[in-house]
Amino acid sequence: MTKDGPTWFNGSISQAATLAFRLKLVLLACIIDKNKDINKEKIDDIIQTEKILRIVKRHCLCIRVDPAATEQEELFAKELKVTETPCICIFHSSGNVILSGDSLNRTQLFAKLIPRVHGHGSNDTEDNAYAEMFEKNSQLQQQRQETLKRLYVAENGKQEKDEQEISTTEAERLRKLLVKERRENRKHLKKVLVDIQNDRETYKMVHGDTKTVTAVDKFEITGSPKVEENKARLLFRLSNGESREQSFARDEKFAIVREYIESTMGVIENRSEIALARPWRLFDASADDTTLQDLGLAPSATLLVQVWNTAPPRTKRSSLLASRWLVLAVVIGVLAAVAWWYLH
Repeated sequence: MTKDGPTWFNGSISQAATLAFRLKLVLLACIIDKNKDINKEKIDDIIQTEKILRIVKRHCLCIRVDPAATEQEELFAKELKVTETPCICIFHSSGNVILSGDSLNRTQLFAKLIPRVHGHGSNDTEDNAYAEMFEKNSQLQQQRQETLKRLYVAENGKQEKDEQEISTTEAERLRKLLVKERRENRKHLKKVLVDIQNDRETYKMVHGDTKTVTAVDKFEITGSPKVEENKARLLFRLSNGESREQSFARDEKFAIVREYIESTMGVIENRSEIALARPWRLFDASADDTTLQDLGLAPSATLLVQVWNTAPPRTKRSSLLASRWLVLAVVIGVLAAVAWWYLH
């Protein structure tokens, strides 16, 4: 048996009847529609009453029957002429009882179970007596619960009132503390502003009235640097860490930029490599006849200049050509040595 309710038999209705007869238990068949949760909840609410549950655990074998589940359970419901669900069928040698509709309640179930579990015959007089006793006990318990509830509500209301008074006092204290902090912050801010003004006047007395350079002098209202129309402003970053800036016409060829680098930065011809920083792009000799506008260098761009003090590094093609000449020289040397040995 479980703590919260009876143990339900998982076999067939015939097996449950056989087992109940053998163990001399009352068979409690609860006919429900398992697709409707309200059926199961109503049955559980009735059976799990404290007094009824005590009787069911000791003297009853419980089984749930769904007429739509199996053919045997459907025939069982038809044989009992069950027309609505849920209902509870009590099977005992002293007589069978079916509770459904308005008669399916805790009082009626208790009244029908008591005489059967104690071996009495079933008659209306005994049933009514047990029902009246159960109803009276239920009313007494309900009155006791209502009295306890009223006492709890009264005590809880008093406690809430005390807590509300405490919270109101605490809120007032916090409000006064906040007002005090704001007043002190305003005094401190006024003092800081006065100190700043005094510092400015002292600076003017020592250094004189100087013009303040604002951001408007350097940038346009949009916040972007001023760029002359039809100009491409290029920033050169050399491999030795130096940086230079120069403007060119947008329709000038890239060869002008290369000549500027070689003439003003001391770079030897064909010993430099020029590339665009973002996105990275290498400008070789094929780009010399293209305008800065077409190369995407206008209105501004950053160029990376790699400079070599010696000859530029060999490419893969030049290295392959040099290795071929070396192999040819070795072969000629070997052939000359063989010819000399053969003639002598």
